[in-house]
Amino acid sequence: MRRRPVWPALLVWVLSRAVLFLVATQVLPVGHSDSFTNDISLYHDWSDVLLRGEFPHGDDKWQYPPFAALPMLAPRLLPWDYHTAFYLLALLCDLAILLLLWRFSTRSPEGDGSRTGMWAWVVGAALLGPVLISRYDLMVTLVAVMALTVSADPAVRGSLIGIGLLVKVWPIALLTGLRRWRELLTAGGSTLTVTLVGSAVAALVMPHALDFVTAQQERGLQIESLAATPFALARALGWWDGFTNYQHGAMEAVGSGVEVAERVSLIATPVALVLMALWWLRAKPTPRSFYDAALTTVLLLVLTSRVLSPQYLIWLAGVAAVVLSVRREPGPDQRPAAWLVLAACLLTGIMYPWVEEDYGWSGELPGTLVLVVRNLAMLAAAVVSFVQLWRSTRPRREVEDEPVEAESIPAS
Repeated sequence: MRRRPVWPALLVWVLSRAVLFLVATQVLPVGHSDSFTNDISLYHDWSDVLLRGEFPHGDDKWQYPPFAALPMLAPRLLPWDYHTAFYLLALLCDLAILLLLWRFSTRSPEGDGSRTGMWAWVVGAALLGPVLISRYDLMVTLVAVMALTVSADPAVRGSLIGIGLLVKVWPIALLTGLRRWRELLTAGGSTLTVTLVGSAVAALVMPHALDFVTAQQERGLQIESLAATPFALARALGWWDGFTNYQHGAMEAVGSGVEVAERVSLIATPVALVLMALWWLRAKPTPRSFYDAALTTVLLLVLTSRVLSPQYLIWLAGVAAVVLSVRREPGPDQRPAAWLVLAACLLTGIMYPWVEEDYGWSGELPGTLVLVVRNLAMLAAAVVSFVQLWRSTRPRREVEDEPVEAESIPAS
């Protein structure tokens, strides 16, 4: 396998991330500075609480597993102010993802030997703008990319998924791609062990470590979510008399029909998981299955959630970059869905924070249309991803029933 050099991607990474850093720190004053600093300021406040030996309690914005404390405390170890230190740590995680993708594509038997995946990360993640380095989602995406690329050992994958779950819950979705019962049980056991041990240690050391389990119950329908899209568009067109309200750390839709949409969204998540279970039970695994199913599952979970914050696209960009690093096989694959995800990243970078006022606060049409197109692109990505995943893995029954071709016998 020919190894492709990493230095061209590194050069573009340095240039693009330097721009993101200068914008985030407002050395390049492009406006909307609070959109990049608000969450880091919140992390800083939470780190004060964590240093007192407890997790935030009674704060409706704290909805994270116990190991989320680590990326919030880590900037305190560096000799800069908290915001600068956070950006620098985020950039280190960003660089680590790039190097993992390069290593996987060029040195792993399942890599395709090309630079497509790492370029998808260098360019695609940058399309999100400074939000890429302004949220701790970059840190958990690093753990998820490690789980996908570092080792094919199910125990190692499961342990990394468990660590990711303790930082933010979504990496549990990566388990769906494990191709056989033995792999699933081994990885699931490792994930469960790491999660239980980590949660138990956190609960013993600091009070309120497990409050996140019930913290999401009061959340409403975030205006950026797929289920809220009809309300956002109807408000911009003057067809809906509802409004948005800032609560639980996000702009949520309030008005007629919203409660029904919330219930539909809550039902949609288990329905999506049932669809993935049906695929798993019928599918004959392929070398790509683990990676393809990861993208499909994360897309379905993001789209059926009541919350769809801009930083969620960091997760999808990371998984899509891995998918684009995997060796291609004959037949359907996830590349169309991955490119749609990167298109959604571009639209998200336009949405937030540049036209957030339109769809989040005032209900103006221009910014709302960007939101609608972004969500339609993500919906298309999810549908394409599931269809391609279904088509790329032949049913086990079909394989078992397939007739064996008789060997040709030369005429005497």
